[in-house]
Amino acid sequence: MKYIISESKLNSVIYDFMDELFGAEIHTLPGIDDNGDELVDAYDFVNDEYYGDEGSDYLFSWTGKGYYESLIQGGNIGKSEWKRLESLAPIVEIFSMYDKEKLNGYFGNAWKPVFKQWFKDKTGMDYKTLYGL
Repeated sequence: MKYIISESKLNSVIYDFMDELFGAEIHTLPGIDDNGDELVDAYDFVNDEYYGDEGSDYLFSWTGKGYYESLIQGGNIGKSEWKRLESLAPIVEIFSMYDKEKLNGYFGNAWKPVFKQWFKDKTGMDYKTLYGL
């Protein structure tokens, strides 16, 4: 049997699925380096489970041009890598491979533009590149 679903209804289903998958409430944390110092123009995102007994991991990271500028100034990346990353920034990365596989398995590529809107709605931040997909 074949079903026809409108694009807006599909997007609504995907959006609701993301609320279930990642959590409806997303919290922003400053990015922290190995020394415990705050990173420039870098943020991590968690849901309510992060603060509970479950000890949930980080969901996403967001890195802007300032982050990559600080890496080249610190000698942590070369000029060609800096240019490449700066051209992609701001960048969001979803940490869980399992979550990415779920989204791809259920929705193909249709979830990516919906994720961009969902991410903006939940965090107030935009991005240029969804990394690692």
